[in-house]
Formats: sequence, C-alpha cells, structure tokens
Amino acid sequence: MLVLTHLIASVILAGILYPFIGVMSLWVIIGGVLIDGDHYLFSIMRLKSFSLKKSYWWHRKHGMTPDYERDILHIAHTVELFVVTAIVGLVWEPAFWVLQGMILHILMDFINLFKYNHVDARAISLVGWLKRRSLL
Repeated sequence: MLVLTHLIASVILAGILYPFIGVMSLWVIIGGVLIDGDHYLFSIMRLKSFSLKKSYWWHRKHGMTPDYERDILHIAHTVELFVVTAIVGLVWEPAFWVLQGMILHILMDFINLFKYNHVDARAISLVGWLKRRSLL
C-alpha cells in the first residue's frame, strides 16, 4: 500500500482523536507512517542499494505480481514489535498512540494483502520467520 494512503488514513484518525487527546494525536501519524521504514531497511539488504526510488518500485512491483516472493520479513510489521510497543505504551503514553497508528497501518496492509491474495507475502512473526529458516 502506498505511504501516501497510510499518511492520509493516519491524519484522519489523528484528526478524529485530536479533540480528545490534543497534540498527542500526532503520535498516531508517526506510528501509522514510520512503520514502513522497515521496507527501506529490507531493500538496503536485499537490493544492496540505498536508493529510495529503487526500494519504492521494488515493493510496488512485488505487491502486484502473481509470482511474488513469500515470507518477507519487514521487522516493524511483526507481532513482536507490536507487543513491545504495547508494553512501552503502558508506561509512556506516546507509545500507546504510536501503537494505534501501527494498528491502523497493519489493518490497511492486511486488507491490501487479501485484495491481491498475497496473505503469505509477509512474515507476521520474527520468531516464526527465524524458525522457518532454522536460525532459532
């Protein structure tokens, strides 16, 4: 899904929350957008390139093709990071609101994955991914 789509959805959610939580709602936008930074990290390792443009186009093409790669690890999209963020959110309020943005983001991603029948394209657990590769 496009970063712009995630940005727009996060801004809408932050706007809905703003009357209740004020500027704390900006953390929702951060969580909803910056989670995709792991796509760039993946591209640096996979494509051996620091080009944002190459990263963007690789992920766009990958998301649309029927012969897509399965079980890609995007570390910020794993259940483990969500759990850590939730735990931190118990003691630091901004992390709670970051988590809300992350949840919105991942829901949108899964809708997109179902739409293209690519549900197995992304690893949802770091531990599971490591086990499948006999690294754990």
